[in-house]
Amino acid sequence: MAHAPVLGKFPVEFFHCYRCGFVQTETPYWLSEAYSEAIAACDVGLVDRNISLYRVTQAIISTLFDPSGQFLDWGGGFGLFVRLMRNEGFDFFRYDKYCPNIFSKGLDIDLAEVNLEFGMITAFEVFEHLENPMDELNSMLSFSNTVLFSTLLISDDPPPVDKWWYYALETGQHIAFYTLKSLQIMGREFGMNLYSNGSGLHMLTVKRFPNIFFKMIAKQKVASLLHLFTKRRSLIGEDYKRLTGKTIE
Repeated sequence: MAHAPVLGKFPVEFFHCYRCGFVQTETPYWLSEAYSEAIAACDVGLVDRNISLYRVTQAIISTLFDPSGQFLDWGGGFGLFVRLMRNEGFDFFRYDKYCPNIFSKGLDIDLAEVNLEFGMITAFEVFEHLENPMDELNSMLSFSNTVLFSTLLISDDPPPVDKWWYYALETGQHIAFYTLKSLQIMGREFGMNLYSNGSGLHMLTVKRFPNIFFKMIAKQKVASLLHLFTKRRSLIGEDYKRLTGKTIE
């Protein structure tokens, strides 16, 4: 498709699948440098993204799944999303091989030891980092039959590599870019149904319901309204006791 300088110095080739529109870099030999810090310094939207996604995730779980179940945030970063979800009463855990856990201590999951099926796996801003998306998705689906994830869709006619910010050439961490069709194909490979808001939020699940329902719940205003009627008991006290052995008075 094109070449572009990644991290300002590596000439990287980008490939475009004309069947499904998927765009991916060549084998990413630069990742050790790209991940010298797990979270890129220029990711200034991290906090806002977590705040908006936790409201929408609450709404989706409360209306489509069993909110009393256990859930896993895959590629959970600093643990902010897990902390927000637990504050609202959802039993979330964190998995991340690369990033230190700051906000949700004691809630990390070792996949080699866990023997759980989670009600949902969330994977926000993860898929664009994957060198082998099908393998990673297969791993996720061994722990849940639903994956809620975010990644911005690329157009069928992909923008030039120097014209779209989401290529993130300056960080070198984004290496895979999906069209809606490519996500649908991924879902079919695993016998899953794809639901999408048409831009950045998507879900693969064995459940069936109208996509318009998913798109409606994924709206911030609707999610905020639903929150008023689906409040749960916070897990703050439970987490404090687990970490300290003491009870919050």
